Amino acid sequence: MQCPHDQQIMTEIVYEGVPIHSCDECGGEFVAAESMAHIVRTREERFPAELRDTLMHCRPSFTAPPRGAERELICPGCVTPMSVLNYAGDTGIMVDRCPSCGGLWLDREELERAQILTERWKDDAPRQIQAIAGALEAERQRMATQTNAVFSGSRFAFVNAVINCLLDAA
Repeated sequence: MQCPHDQQIMTEIVYEGVPIHSCDECGGEFVAAESMAHIVRTREERFPAELRDTLMHCRPSFTAPPRGAERELICPGCVTPMSVLNYAGDTGIMVDRCPSCGGLWLDREELERAQILTERWKDDAPRQIQAIAGALEAERQRMATQTNAVFSGSRFAFVNAVINCLLDAA
C-alpha cells in the first residue's frame, strides 16, 4: 500500500490490536473504518503528557473543513478520491475519508489526538449529563404536559402526540 502524500510504501503495524498502515516518511496512517471504531473503544495505548496537555482545553467543534482544506488524496486502500471531514463530527481534527471503503487517512499525530479527545469526552460525559439532569427532567415534564394537553387517553406520551396530530389534521 502506498502513502497518498509521498507514494512511499507504507508499513503494516498493529495498533490497539488492529492492523493499520503507517508511512515512515510523513508519519501519516491509513486506518480501515472498522479498525478506527475498535481503536477509539480500546484504551491500551498511553499518550505523552505533552500531547494530552495540548488537547486539554479542546471542546467539541461542529465545524466544516475550512475553505481550501480539500486536497487531492487518493485512498491507498481502493484508489478512490478522498474527502476531508471533521472526525466524529466534532473533534476539530480534519481527516481524509474514502467514500467508497470508509478508510481514513490521518496525518502525523491525528490518530492519537482523535483517541485522546474521544476518550476524554467519553470520560467526561456522565459528569456533564449529571450537571444538566435537572434541566433535562424539567424539559421532559414540560413536553409531556404539552403533548398530553389535548388528548391524554394513553399512558404513552408518543401515542398521545400522534393522536393529537391526527386530531389537528382533521
